[in-house]
Amino acid sequence: MDLYSFIHETIFEEKDKYVRLFELIWGELEQDGFVITDEAGHEIDCVYKAVAIQNLIGEFEYRLYDEVNETDYEDVVDYLSKIGIGVDEIVEYCRNDENIDTFEDDDEIIIKNGFDYMTEIVADKLLDCFSSDDLFDYFFTATYDFVQDFTFDFEDVDEFMAFVDSNSEKLDEYKEEYPSVLSWIESGMIV
Repeated sequence: MDLYSFIHETIFEEKDKYVRLFELIWGELEQDGFVITDEAGHEIDCVYKAVAIQNLIGEFEYRLYDEVNETDYEDVVDYLSKIGIGVDEIVEYCRNDENIDTFEDDDEIIIKNGFDYMTEIVADKLLDCFSSDDLFDYFFTATYDFVQDFTFDFEDVDEFMAFVDSNSEKLDEYKEEYPSVLSWIESGMIV
């Protein structure tokens, strides 16, 4: 199984509008060695991290547009089941990580605790890789329905970045309009 393709096709392409944002973030995380998709045994870790990115974008949308964040730990279970990994293996993965609270006997709580932990470390890693201003710009560009004659069909990450760069003044105005959202990013994107 090609984990890289699975994550991109199944998780990141679920919402066309965000594909380039996911590619930008995932590419940076891969380059930094934070995610490994080309070696066996990293499936659970990668899916947790990919869904954590979805969760952070969903939380951004919630804070900016008051839209419900529908991403939760059940998505991790659903995606992993598609590649043949069951609940027992996910729970074992969580139990093997000393940072995940696994004191409960309830598998759902253990998996949820793993998802909460993974969302926190992904948020921390994003803030290591990108500035809070840049994250706001990237998230905003991917989620906002711009009124002008423009489609979200960016050809690639370079085109996405060019759009962000050419609209920096307008994006700065949005930061001033939504200071609490920028503050949420700066304070670690706690979900």
